Amino acid sequence: MSKNLVTNLTHKLLEIKNILIFFILFLFCFSHNVFSAELDNLFLKLKQSKNTVLARDYENKIWKLWLNSGSSETSNTQMKLGINLLNKGKLDQALLLFKNLSKKEPMWAETFNKIATIKFLKGDYKNSKINIDYTLKLEPRHFGAISGLIQINIIEKKYEKALKNLENVLKIHPFIGMKNLEPYLKQLLKKSFI
Repeated sequence: MSKNLVTNLTHKLLEIKNILIFFILFLFCFSHNVFSAELDNLFLKLKQSKNTVLARDYENKIWKLWLNSGSSETSNTQMKLGINLLNKGKLDQALLLFKNLSKKEPMWAETFNKIATIKFLKGDYKNSKINIDYTLKLEPRHFGAISGLIQINIIEKKYEKALKNLENVLKIHPFIGMKNLEPYLKQLLKKSFI
C-alpha cells in the first residue's frame, strides 16, 4: 500500500471513531435527560397526590427508577444482588458489593444510600450520615435517605434536627409513613428542654 492510501485510511478511521464517540455521548445525554424528566414528573405527581394509595404508587415508581439507573445492565444486576444480600442479613457482603459499585458508578445516588443503610444497621451512624449526605448531594429529593437521617437524629437525641428533616421530607413526599412521627418528635423536643 502506498503511504498516501495508509494516511487516507487512517484519517477515515479517525473520522469514524469521532462520529461514534459523538453518537455515544449524544445517546448518554439523551437517556439521562429522559431519566431526569421522568423522575421530575414522578416527584411532581408524588407531591400532588391526593391520597396514600396514589402516593405509594408514585413512590414505588421512583424507587424502581433509582434502583435501575446504573449505567449498564451489569450494574443494575449488581444492585439487585446487593439488595438480596442485604435482605438476607449478609451485611458485610452487601457492603463490599455496594462500595465497589459506588466506585464504578460515582454518580448513582442509590449505591451511597445502600451503603448508608448498611452502616445504619451496623450502628455506625457517623459513616451512615456521611453516605446520606452524599446521596442527598446527588439526589436532594431522596426521601429514603432523609428518612434515615431522621432516624439517626432521633437515636442521637437531636430532635430539633429530626423535626426539620421531617418537615423537609414531607415537602417532597406528603404521605410518607414517617409523617406520623411529628407529634412524637414535638413531645420529645419539649421534654428535652425541661
